[in-house]
Amino acid sequence: MELAVIILFVLSIAVVSALWGRFEKRRAADPKPEAGTSSGAPGPAAARPARPARPRPAPAGTGTSPQAAKDAAALLSADQHRQIYAALGQGQPVKALKLYAMFTGAGIRASGAAITNMAAHPQPYVRPIPDPESPVAPDAAKPAAATPDAAKPAAGAESEAVREEEISKWAQQLRPEDFLKP
Repeated sequence: MELAVIILFVLSIAVVSALWGRFEKRRAADPKPEAGTSSGAPGPAAARPARPARPRPAPAGTGTSPQAAKDAAALLSADQHRQIYAALGQGQPVKALKLYAMFTGAGIRASGAAITNMAAHPQPYVRPIPDPESPVAPDAAKPAAATPDAAKPAAGAESEAVREEEISKWAQQLRPEDFLKP
């Protein structure tokens, strides 16, 4: 007997739900009378003005992609790349977004999309390859002068290369889960 009561209760809820759905469909399909027409007593539609339609948000993008992350990372120097991934690694995506916008001059939306792509698909720093068709600057064509200062930049360049390798190894080990907050 108790089972029959439960079944009847569930069936009554289903019937009321179906009837209410049909009622709403019919009400939505019927054209609404204008406020100035003579339809008898003023209804609720005549008592209040119609609400303006809310603007619909633009459809969401297709999400993140490794190619978009590569394109975003290609705009950064080694130090900028390091700073942005350090901010992402510390769980500070807003700081990373501000840094990216400052470094590239991109807007907030473009920076947000770039940071989202870079966080979802971590990219190692890749040194830009010079274009062989571009004209060579006159200073670059001259051989380095044999001065005592000429040896110092070579040592700095070597330590910079070591740092870049360390960052690249670190970035290759990153996973998208590393950027998700618990």
